[in-house]
Amino acid sequence: MNHMSRVVGMLVPVLCSLAPLVFASETGWTVLTLPAARQDEQTLQSCLGKRATVVVFLSTECPISNGYLPTLNRLSRDGKETGVTVLGINSNQSQTLQAMTRHAREFSIGFPVFRDPAGEVARALKATTCPEVILLDTDQKIAYRGRIDDRYTRRGGGSRTVGRADLELALQSLLAGTPIEVTETKVTGCPIVRGDDTDSPAMPPDDVPTYNREIAPLLQNHCVECHRSGGIGPFALQDYAAARRWADDIASFTASRAMPPWKATPGFGDLAGSRHMPQFAIDTIAAWVRGGTPEGDPSHLPSPREFTSAWKLGREPDLLLDCPDYSLGAEGPDEYRCFVIPTDLAGDQYVTALEVRPGNARVVHHVLTFLDVTGRARALDQRHEGPGYFTSAGYPGFLPSGNLGGWAPGMQVRELPSGIVRLLPRKADVVVQVHYHRSGRVENDRTQIGLYFAQNPPERCVQNVPVLPWSGPLGEFEIPAGSARHEVRTSFVLPKAMEAVAITPHMHLLGRDMEVTARLPDGTITNLVQIRDWDFNWQETYQFQAPVPLPRLTRIEVVAHFDNSEDNPANPFRPVRAVRWGESTDEEMCIAFIEMVPQPGEQGPLKPPTRAERMQFFLQSQWLDDSRPAGEKLKLIQRMGARLKQLDESGGLMPDLNPPERR
Repeated sequence: MNHMSRVVGMLVPVLCSLAPLVFASETGWTVLTLPAARQDEQTLQSCLGKRATVVVFLSTECPISNGYLPTLNRLSRDGKETGVTVLGINSNQSQTLQAMTRHAREFSIGFPVFRDPAGEVARALKATTCPEVILLDTDQKIAYRGRIDDRYTRRGGGSRTVGRADLELALQSLLAGTPIEVTETKVTGCPIVRGDDTDSPAMPPDDVPTYNREIAPLLQNHCVECHRSGGIGPFALQDYAAARRWADDIASFTASRAMPPWKATPGFGDLAGSRHMPQFAIDTIAAWVRGGTPEGDPSHLPSPREFTSAWKLGREPDLLLDCPDYSLGAEGPDEYRCFVIPTDLAGDQYVTALEVRPGNARVVHHVLTFLDVTGRARALDQRHEGPGYFTSAGYPGFLPSGNLGGWAPGMQVRELPSGIVRLLPRKADVVVQVHYHRSGRVENDRTQIGLYFAQNPPERCVQNVPVLPWSGPLGEFEIPAGSARHEVRTSFVLPKAMEAVAITPHMHLLGRDMEVTARLPDGTITNLVQIRDWDFNWQETYQFQAPVPLPRLTRIEVVAHFDNSEDNPANPFRPVRAVRWGESTDEEMCIAFIEMVPQPGEQGPLKPPTRAERMQFFLQSQWLDDSRPAGEKLKLIQRMGARLKQLDESGGLMPDLNPPERR
């Protein structure tokens, strides 16, 4: 036997052993027989469409994957008439067939979903993300791969209105026999967790963190408030198996500070209730992942964190407000629903704390409250079908007379400092704005608000002061198309000494950052709040650790930047266009709502300012602003006075000022 024969003889067994793998990875994945949720085991070949097949990689835990299930169900129904089949593949090793079956039932999945326990289909099609789609033609050749559409721009963010339905456009072209314009797109979603992970080190070195000793306490302190069974987090992190499964994501999201959600810059302003994760904790998680995610000594594992349904302040609220039952649709952009709740109080009450109980933690993202003594919220409610009415984030559609606070996951329930109260006027309506984050299936919610009244005589009443550029309400605010860092500056000079209690920054989708400071009369700068990476979906009210003294003639200064370029994934317009001031989410605002109280001993009657007092307060502020000549200030004050009167009478702080031809 010559040398070549010997080589061939040695290679034949090797090649034969690799043949099944080569076959499966290149052309043969369709002959695999796999178990399916709610169906008998069958070959994938038997499920291919006559004219096209949409292969989609799914996860029972990924919120983006779940968010697309209604769209995929619709494509599956429509495909029965056009010869198109939707084929679901779950290549995540940890997700059992039992969990997939339960998931398919809960989300009413109308197409077959197969379990790919060894990741053979994922490897063959080079899929890495849920919900990645592969569009196959009749010859099982890939015609398109990538995202379903552009509703999700990043993980952890909410969905937006679809601008481009990539999969459906590709499918239409394929069926029509015309060239597909875009054949590949980037997918936003969760990584496929395959079964080829390395084992956890049995005895890690002493300098490598372990789950039981270091990671479990960190997750309990910073994560499981949301990431627990029944919580708003898309998956639970209450045991080692779950933490190890999501370890790469935990390290990535904490390193980028996308999670835990706390947008305010630490140390810039003395804010209470911070959810900011310290750097040592982020470094510990990263070291644990680099070290192979060891479990460690079971004796080091802390007791599970317990969650109780009891009220956080240890006593029943003085007034319980029930939102009506509400059914949230399965798909679409995030929804901001306002519910109008009459109080029917015979007299004024003074509120010191608010606690929110989401009825359905899977979909309630955050809650804001507003007060209405004019009946305008009821009028808005009557114009909409069903419970409540739609509006933009952070704004109830009218000029509120005040607010009672808000809630976001992980927020601590805190009482106002002693003697400080929020006034709840007699007969006032409480407007509860609930930010709903869709789950991919119909969800029901009934959120409750518990109010706590002052136990001691109140001394000072909170007043809400919006600091905003008056070019907005005056119709002169515009962010040019294509501007990647459009700067907006505004200020407000206090006509009298006040103390700041809380602050709520507010922008829309183009916002990038905001900084609010107080320049005292002696030139000293007091930092109030800074948001370096604005996120429209994570707006909240930040309460100061203690009231911040602001002498008369203090200038509140706001600097914000907006990104109206095509590179901003949150930009609602393609192509981009100039954006003006308005209530709609695709318009813009730039406001720092600051809750203030008079300095001790200067409070008059515990009543909200009258219309005349409110106007006088704002106009005095402009007159005291020495950055403009007197003549210019006088003209501005005259215009502002007329506009404030018009806005106050119409009930809207920001009515639609955009001429139709400019929209």
